[in-house]
Amino acid sequence: MAREQPEEAFRCSSLFPSEAATAILREAALATPFDAIGAIEQLSLRPGGMTIIGRALTPTLLARSLDSGMIFYETRHELQKLMPPENLLALEMQARKALTAAFAKDPSTLSAKIGALLDDMTEESGRDRFRIVNGLPVEVLFELIARIGPQLYTSSFDGILDILTTKLKQERRTFFDLARDPAASALWGDFFIAVVTSGRGDTLFGPMAGNARDLARGSVRSLLAQETRIDAPIVAGALADAMDTKSDEIRAALEDELADHHRDARSPIIKATAGLAGGIHAGRMGTRPTTAAFAAERFADRYPPVPAPVLSEDRLFKNGVNVQRMTFYNDADGKSSFSGFIKSHRAAGWAIEEYLGFVVVSSPEKAGRRIVIVADTPDGGENGRMAVQLWLRHANLVPSVVVHRGHSYHEEETMPEISTNTAFVFWGSCGGQLRLRATLEQAPDALVLATQNIGTALVNQALLRTIEDRLLADGTINWTKVWADAQAKIRDRRFSAYSRPDQNSTLIALRGWRLQTEGKTKLLHAANPDASAPKAIAPTAVNGPAPSPIAPTAWTAPPPPRLRVNTSAATLADSDRLAQIVR
Repeated sequence: MAREQPEEAFRCSSLFPSEAATAILREAALATPFDAIGAIEQLSLRPGGMTIIGRALTPTLLARSLDSGMIFYETRHELQKLMPPENLLALEMQARKALTAAFAKDPSTLSAKIGALLDDMTEESGRDRFRIVNGLPVEVLFELIARIGPQLYTSSFDGILDILTTKLKQERRTFFDLARDPAASALWGDFFIAVVTSGRGDTLFGPMAGNARDLARGSVRSLLAQETRIDAPIVAGALADAMDTKSDEIRAALEDELADHHRDARSPIIKATAGLAGGIHAGRMGTRPTTAAFAAERFADRYPPVPAPVLSEDRLFKNGVNVQRMTFYNDADGKSSFSGFIKSHRAAGWAIEEYLGFVVVSSPEKAGRRIVIVADTPDGGENGRMAVQLWLRHANLVPSVVVHRGHSYHEEETMPEISTNTAFVFWGSCGGQLRLRATLEQAPDALVLATQNIGTALVNQALLRTIEDRLLADGTINWTKVWADAQAKIRDRRFSAYSRPDQNSTLIALRGWRLQTEGKTKLLHAANPDASAPKAIAPTAVNGPAPSPIAPTAWTAPPPPRLRVNTSAATLADSDRLAQIVR
């Protein structure tokens, strides 16, 4: 194993404490020193383990073993504890050079590896987490975003883009300078989409834009230049989002260039993509003025946006009950979010029943309506999700609302909860926008509320409570009212990352493209607001008796009564001990 799989040999080294095994591992450390350093916790548990580590720490040996440079950053946490700072810095300088050279030879592979490392380091400080990209040149950072931007966690994406922007400023360059570089032209469209769909369009067209008007026009040309690479609805959504800017100069440049491409396009795909983007933008502008060239293409008449599905009371409620499926996960964020969810609903007078692995939270009746939320407990896991299905089946309830309350890396576990019955999906995770296509594939007639950038527990909780209040009061979700209520309550600037579902450019584009390509509508409630809801499909068949409630636990039990303390001035003056308690 030490010869063929040295990393595994080091990791299971504590199982082989003999002197013979120690000798073999010492030799292996000379061949793969970083593997030995990465397994320091396991090696330290066996006799002679630290002598093996000492052998691996030879500076010249480590420098010869850097390969692409990735191995240094994958083990830097351990190296920092073992090496003098000056030796560590010298080795890092060599690792940066190796990584830059390796990236030039194989950017696809290295992009994926760098992205995975950044995403795995979410618990690390920003200083340590982004060291690997801090040392990379502008061109590599640009290509990294263009290649894997949409796949990155939002915090990883934001960090790389911020570093790129800082480096451009230090080098007295702009995004326009970068876009004009022939080496960047092939990937500029991908870069543009990654930045704009992540809610960072203001960064691209902000102070570091350079020639903002030419940058805008060049971006449209790059997006629509390659028919074979174009993902039409994603491109159309990104263009519509870019035109939804406060800058009249940027909007005019984008409008003019889009109109020119639509007018002159010979490719049906390019024409349809430009038309879709123009239709969304024209619908958003309404009677407000656009450029003459844009108005001449009559986008509003030729490509009217697909109306958003109607969330009627019939779709959302059955026998006066709206059933929601909410998912939580077993990490610090999930536990905190779940605790806040229970606390806020208990304070509002909702009933809470706890089962093994899940809870059922029910609202008081209002105007003949109730909301029933079935939510995982963070520690419920797969057994909890199966128990939820069993409970729903026995109660003959089918959720019309699915709410994801967790990090983006848990989204795949929530996807099976979405079905053709789902009327509304809430992605509260960072970058939930990336789930739009997959969501519509499972629920073609659903409205989706998603984040373009950072999602936060506090915003999620406040926004969901606003939606719940509207559901009980009106029997439907009027997004104008919901957004007005939410904006009055939520003071967190990160609320701007949440995309209103009936105005989400990518969501509208995905629906519009489906209609264009299929020539018919599958969006029953958009085409006919009075259409009846699709026939309910029962949850996945599971066998067994209905789960029974259990005694309340720390998650759901009301807090114990507290001693009432008289804090009048007279009392405080007479009691030092009481004064300490009050403080």
